[in-house]
Amino acid sequence: MKSKKELYYAAILIFCIAILYYSLFYLRGKEYYLVSLAIILSGVILFLLNFEKRKPSASELTIISVMCALAVVSRIVFFFLPEVKPIAAVVIITGISLGAETGFITGAVSAFVSNFYFGQGSWTPFQMFALGLVGFFAGLIFQRIPVNKYSLSIYGVLSVVVLYGGIADINTLFFYAGENTWQAVCTVYGAGFLMNLVFGISTAVFLILLHKPVLNKLMRVKIKYELT
Repeated sequence: MKSKKELYYAAILIFCIAILYYSLFYLRGKEYYLVSLAIILSGVILFLLNFEKRKPSASELTIISVMCALAVVSRIVFFFLPEVKPIAAVVIITGISLGAETGFITGAVSAFVSNFYFGQGSWTPFQMFALGLVGFFAGLIFQRIPVNKYSLSIYGVLSVVVLYGGIADINTLFFYAGENTWQAVCTVYGAGFLMNLVFGISTAVFLILLHKPVLNKLMRVKIKYELT
C-alpha cells in the first residue's frame, strides 16, 4: 500500500513538471492563472491521498488554512526586506509537523495568494511548485532525521538556494534572459544566487527562532484533535 501511494505521489509531481513544461514551451508564460490552479489542484489531490478511505476533518482543514494564512502574512509583513521572508520557514515547519502532503499544499497556496500582493505573472506557478516542494521534502526528510537547529538550518539554506532558487529562476531564464544558452544560464543563476542565498540564510534564522514554539503548538493541536 505504501509503495502504491508513493507511485501516486510521483505521478502527481511529474504531472506538475509536465504542466510547467507546457507553460514554458507552448503557452509561453500565458494563462498562468490556469497553470497555477492546476498546481493547486495537484496539491489538493496529494493532500487527499494521505487520508485514503476517510475524509479530512474540519479541524484538519482549519489548521491548514491557518498555516497558509500565516505563511502569506509572514511574506507580506516583510515586504520592505525583499529577500528576507519567513514564508519558507513556515512552510517547512508545516511539512515537518503536519506531513509532506500538507507542506506541499501550504507552500503552493501561500505563494499563489501572496502574489496577489507582490504581483502575479508567469513566475507564479514556478514559485508555487518550488515552495511546495520545499515543504514536501521537509515532511519526508524530517521523518528520518532529528529536528534541531542544525538540521533545520542546513535544510533551510539548501532547500531555498538549490530547490526553490533552481526552479523559480527557470522562469527568468526562459522569459527574461532573451536566449537559452549556457552563458544565459550562468548569468541568470549567478545573478540570482546572492538573492537566493540571503533568502536561504534568513529562512534558517527564522527556523531557529520559530521551530520550537510553533512546532510545540502544532503538536498539541495534533494530539488534541487527533490529526494525522
